[in-house]
Amino acid sequence: MTQAHPHLHAVILAGGSGARFWPLSREMTPKQMLSIFGGMSLIEQAVARIEPFVEPGALHVFTNEQLLPELRSHLGARSSGGGNAIGFVAEPVPRNTAPAMALAAAYLVQRDPNALMIVLPSDHLLEDGVRWAETVGVACRAAERGMLVTIGLRPTSPETGYGYIQAGEALEGLAIGDTSAHRVARFVEKPDLATAEGYVASGDYLWNSGMLVARASVVIEELLSAGSSSATPDSANGEAIVRVTEWLASLPSEMWTSDAARERFEMLPSVPFDKAVLEVSNRVAVVPTSLDWSDVGSLLSLATLAKPDERGNVLVGNVTDVDSRNVIAYSADRLVATLGLDDVIVVDTADATLVAAKDRAQDVRLVVDALKALGAPEVVTSRSSVRPWGSWTLLMKGEAFQIKSIDVLPGKRLSVQSHERRSEHWVVVEGEAIVERDGESVRVASNESIYLPIGSRHRMSNDGDSMLRVIEVAVGDYLGEDDIVRYEDDWGR
Repeated sequence: MTQAHPHLHAVILAGGSGARFWPLSREMTPKQMLSIFGGMSLIEQAVARIEPFVEPGALHVFTNEQLLPELRSHLGARSSGGGNAIGFVAEPVPRNTAPAMALAAAYLVQRDPNALMIVLPSDHLLEDGVRWAETVGVACRAAERGMLVTIGLRPTSPETGYGYIQAGEALEGLAIGDTSAHRVARFVEKPDLATAEGYVASGDYLWNSGMLVARASVVIEELLSAGSSSATPDSANGEAIVRVTEWLASLPSEMWTSDAARERFEMLPSVPFDKAVLEVSNRVAVVPTSLDWSDVGSLLSLATLAKPDERGNVLVGNVTDVDSRNVIAYSADRLVATLGLDDVIVVDTADATLVAAKDRAQDVRLVVDALKALGAPEVVTSRSSVRPWGSWTLLMKGEAFQIKSIDVLPGKRLSVQSHERRSEHWVVVEGEAIVERDGESVRVASNESIYLPIGSRHRMSNDGDSMLRVIEVAVGDYLGEDDIVRYEDDWGR
């Protein structure tokens, strides 16, 4: 049985926008919040994967200010004490992984001087189970000796989109089963195909997963050491990074997005932690492992969702094809028909469709940049949003009205809330709702409705054992999601 490691804190980095995964990923619902890979969202999987290894109060999600409320809602009861409650903090501004790691380390040292930190991406697919437990166990043992420990995946193909780690000699006394720790001989950048083939054939090279285990205090020490040695131009900024992040960590995290905090943090160099520390430190180890892993780096990852047909096409959802080859086609709902295509990706959602050559999958962010320049709202939001109580989908929107479909899970309820600039009509189409409205409680059955005027305090609950579905018609001069005043909430928002 897996046991929690004393002083181990999990830091899940969740500030990315997932631009290469558009249109499935949006700024307010980025890749880590997608649930198409296995039913749970990628960040929910990341939390569940590491939760057994940490004690209560030792789960931390680092994100940006914009995503903070969305992630609180997405992860539900965990943000307010259910299970192993998550602490959420927002960086002042995005400044790459070296400032982010330093801020996380300084934050943890303030709370636990002996803290071990395991830093995990929020948007990867990773095998769970015995091998994962052994990998974490060995990495923690090496970190307790003062090492900066990376996790390296044994490559299964000559991937050119990943960085690689060359493993050196084994470190004595740091093995569990067949899993052991090694010194890092060197880090290498993303290679060309011939070089990658050589790496795989040698057996000495590993994919760099981006995961790290270390004492928080050692992260700070090595930033300072690398900075004083000036081994590379990137490492020379370590002292400034530590000075600013330790100042921030001394403040309540709610103040990290103040003007003063933003100004100081924004002056820090945008430097990767690998460049600033790992590539110049002599205290770096790697734990080679054979876990099934993917960084879900582009829309090509959709090919894992279904078996290819006889022409190499992967068709997911409501898709029909005639005479295409090596196509990935994904439909979230609507019928998509493809004809005579070669090596193309087609991704259709309720409000946006992307058609791209497969060999341009890494360039989808260029489309996002172009749409941003046009002010397209489809970059920021989608028509659907997952909530801890269920979900909603925008069906239609006009100048002064919008229509949503709202699904409430059995036994769940929304917050007690009011709106200052819109009224709402709720029409129950499936199940039965309990509606609290200004102190009264009303049961609203299927094919019945209730009116909620501007300013009324209201809540919807589902005490049944099946899904409650409601059509909401909102009318007002402003219909944004921030026109919500919450008075009571099961989810701590």
